[in-house]
Amino acid sequence: MPGAVPRDAAFFDDLYRTHADPWGYRQAAEQSKYRLTLRAARRWQPRPRRVLDVGCSLGYLTEMLADYAPRVSAFDISPTAIRMTQDRCAARRTSTAFDIQLGDALAPAYPRGHFDVVFAGDVLLGAFDGAERAVRAVRALLPLLSANGVLIATDFMNPTAQQSYVNLVETAGGRIREALYFNDRYWFRLKTALKSRRDSAWGQRLLCSPRVFQFLAHRAARRGPAGSKHFGLVVQPVA
Repeated sequence: MPGAVPRDAAFFDDLYRTHADPWGYRQAAEQSKYRLTLRAARRWQPRPRRVLDVGCSLGYLTEMLADYAPRVSAFDISPTAIRMTQDRCAARRTSTAFDIQLGDALAPAYPRGHFDVVFAGDVLLGAFDGAERAVRAVRALLPLLSANGVLIATDFMNPTAQQSYVNLVETAGGRIREALYFNDRYWFRLKTALKSRRDSAWGQRLLCSPRVFQFLAHRAARRGPAGSKHFGLVVQPVA
């Protein structure tokens, strides 16, 4: 995600208008993160009625959710991202009903108890420039959960920040049910090592290769929590 710059609607809208894939969603690490996130969702909510994708960006996860739930809602602060997500989901042949609209994680426009699963991928740290606003976002999202519903929050961070992430969610009134490790640290080292070659056809083939990612993930897993740059939490409200 971006560095220390203002992360408002104008910033994100300009980013999506000028970059076709600013976060590398088609690359193997992101695709693996989506699969593992969905696997966790199925453990906690095998047959959800309604799910929500917070900060849906270009809609890669939103589209995948068609295989998981009959009703999928999504929102983003960027009008450009919303249009691209709508186009992506409209092209999907599915009976799933999509509701994709502009929105703000600090003030989500949905009823209490409406969703069985709320996904917040690269939102708490990626979209907000301070812990105070991230705590406010968690406090705004938790009431949207149905009974036994879960919030699944994932973010990119140094492994040493994982406990701070747990503390942030607990400060907001979340109860941690499961920690998620994505074993992607060595893959990101590879991406950094490629530098100027990462945009070449050869570099993209390497970064998009599931076999390369799995090879590196197997070794990163041996490091335990330290092997993950992406970290996630399955969260329920404190009773």
